[in-house]
Amino acid sequence: MNLALLPNELFVVIAGLFGAAIGSFLHVCVWRIPHEQSVVTPGSHCPACGHPIPWHDNIPLFSYLWLRGACRFCHTRIPVRYPLYELITALLFMGIVYRYHLTPTALLYLGVVCNLIIAAGIDWDYQYIPDFLSLPMIPLSLAVAAVAQWTLWFPTALVQTVPGAALGVLVGGGTIWLIRILGSWFFRQEAMGFGDVKLMGFLGGFLGWPNSLLCIFLAAFLGSIVGMGFKMAGKLEKYGHIPFGPYLALGAYLCFLYGPEIIVWYTRPLAALTNGEY
Repeated sequence: MNLALLPNELFVVIAGLFGAAIGSFLHVCVWRIPHEQSVVTPGSHCPACGHPIPWHDNIPLFSYLWLRGACRFCHTRIPVRYPLYELITALLFMGIVYRYHLTPTALLYLGVVCNLIIAAGIDWDYQYIPDFLSLPMIPLSLAVAAVAQWTLWFPTALVQTVPGAALGVLVGGGTIWLIRILGSWFFRQEAMGFGDVKLMGFLGGFLGWPNSLLCIFLAAFLGSIVGMGFKMAGKLEKYGHIPFGPYLALGAYLCFLYGPEIIVWYTRPLAALTNGEY
């Protein structure tokens, strides 16, 4: 069967189903990695009573609705974050496949998205990003750029050369490092964790330098909106420090989807002014 003849919408739906299943595992990673537990064993079990969860109660999204959000055995309420991770991962997977179709670039970015979900989840819950989620991704981004430069494996990837990836690492990580230094000096306290520097460094290798700057701008914009929402709701003091990693991850995802188009749209008035069209 020639997969190229099948409609992309079919692959988008399959990506959503697959993403929901992957999202369940990613939530396990977010919970167990900070507690230094294996992400493989033991198998899925109720966190309240410890009873193993049978396969028919572990179907992404459906089982939560079927069980009405409670454990079958002890009837303890299941936190809504469980299906939320499944739903978010499904939607993110669908967006990538919709944008890049069933291509090596799509598979590459799906892997990056999985990494970002774990990093963002741990940062949101525990305010740190494990180094093994960011540092190894820097040389990987350079390797992917090398493959893109000398082969035709990733013709639609945002970065097509090793120098472009290296510059993205420097601009992405360097910009966050500079913000960290200036923010700490201005506010007289740590303004941003070093985990954000390493996270943005690896993202820069996959985004390139223009999209890295856009990612940081989008992250700051989205983070400001959420921060203002927390403040208006009177919950800012409860949460205290709002981690920046999740917003960098969301900004990077938007850049993977429409980064070049956003940059063209944003710079079009400047280009028109430079060309004397105004």
